Amino acid sequence: MDGNKAPKLIEREEIYKARTFKLFKEIYRGENGDVLIEAVRHRGAVAILPLLLDGKIILERQYRYTIAKWIIEAPAGTLEEGESDETCASRELMEETGFRAKKLIKVGSIVMTPGYDDEMIRLFVAFVDDKPESTNLDEDELISIVPFSAQQITDMIKKGEIFDAKTIALFFMSRELGVF
Repeated sequence: MDGNKAPKLIEREEIYKARTFKLFKEIYRGENGDVLIEAVRHRGAVAILPLLLDGKIILERQYRYTIAKWIIEAPAGTLEEGESDETCASRELMEETGFRAKKLIKVGSIVMTPGYDDEMIRLFVAFVDDKPESTNLDEDELISIVPFSAQQITDMIKKGEIFDAKTIALFFMSRELGVF
């Protein structure tokens, strides 16, 4: 078998359409025959690590219905149709935290669960002023913002108090790249 020859999509059926993603049944043809998969197709998202002038990092305490828990995570959100990564990052940061990005730095991209979902999350660091404006939360968002030091975040990750994968990846990638 040629390890570089990708299977070819031969059939796709939309099963469900949600606000931010679609679920498809897809058939791929490869050297070993046909394979049926179910795939979540997503517009993509951003996650932002806001840095205050004093070096503190803003994270959110947000209720996540799917796991029935309050969690600590980076501000994040889904791209609107045709929206650029940077525009989405600025918009989501403002809507969820009230902070305006003075400067955005893209530090990378990640996929969370490529076994069934193609969501690509673009990771940004935002340098922000110390004074937030008003937020504009979606009806399903229960969010409060909390400033932390980098050491506090590291300690919370080690203790399992921060377990959101995009937040952990964004924090350590940004630190390793020397952004903060």
